[in-house]
Amino acid sequence: MTRPLRIQYPGAMYHIISRGIGKMTIFHNNKDWKKFIHFMERVIKKYNWTCHAFCLMSTHYHISLETPDANMVPGMKQLNQFYSQFYNWKYQRVGPVLQGRYKAWLVDREEKFLDNCRYIVNNAVDAKMVQHPSEWPWSSFRATRGLEKVPAFMETDFLLGHFSSSRKKAQKMYEDFVMAGIGMESPLLEAKNQIFLGSESFVKEAMLHADNAKTLLGIPKAQKLAARPTLDDLFGNINYASKIKRNIKIKEAYDKHLYTLREIGQYLKLNPDYLSRLLVEMRKRSDGRP
Repeated sequence: MTRPLRIQYPGAMYHIISRGIGKMTIFHNNKDWKKFIHFMERVIKKYNWTCHAFCLMSTHYHISLETPDANMVPGMKQLNQFYSQFYNWKYQRVGPVLQGRYKAWLVDREEKFLDNCRYIVNNAVDAKMVQHPSEWPWSSFRATRGLEKVPAFMETDFLLGHFSSSRKKAQKMYEDFVMAGIGMESPLLEAKNQIFLGSESFVKEAMLHADNAKTLLGIPKAQKLAARPTLDDLFGNINYASKIKRNIKIKEAYDKHLYTLREIGQYLKLNPDYLSRLLVEMRKRSDGRP
């Protein structure tokens, strides 16, 4: 079974969604919502995250999250564990509370940040639960709009700074912007390779942060191939008299970037059978085998 790609790096920005298993209600009353916010504040403080927007619905939640220290995965694991343990204790049940692994889209702060934050706080409006985002108490809209105190775990300056240097003017412009987005399609529908919200150049830059081939084990092939370097990129500056450097690039193209032996062979004008034997010999040497 495949799992979502998790790319982590300092300053990465994400849209996180986690849902109740089988569309189960995970927030039944105000105490549940408040408890989750308490856990969220603890985790955000511990992991030095920045929360730009959030919305808690009855069956799921959304968070716009920035990670200065490249630690989204352990923090999300802890947040969901905290709430799941609380939920099972309170409602005297056992088993999973949240459905599988949470979803995490990597967000281009230059192109998709504003649309993403707007979509998050409009969730209750789009679900016909309220008519205005200020009527839903379990989102960040009221704090960002200046209708209530900003929670200690939230950052509103970066978001409001996109509208005006005057805070009051920015808050009004923010409200107008959010209201204009009611009923619009989710920006998540524009995701590239299932996880990237941004331009092609953003996807290429983000993919550079995938540590190595081990990071990609079990990930859907469509995601692995996102913005991979071309064979020209890999081999264009190689001195073909240096077989060692060429062979290292062959192994990288095959193992990490998932080019086939036929594709590599056609590019380098080498027989795929020769490439296969070459890779076997390289692996034997790296394993220390005779």
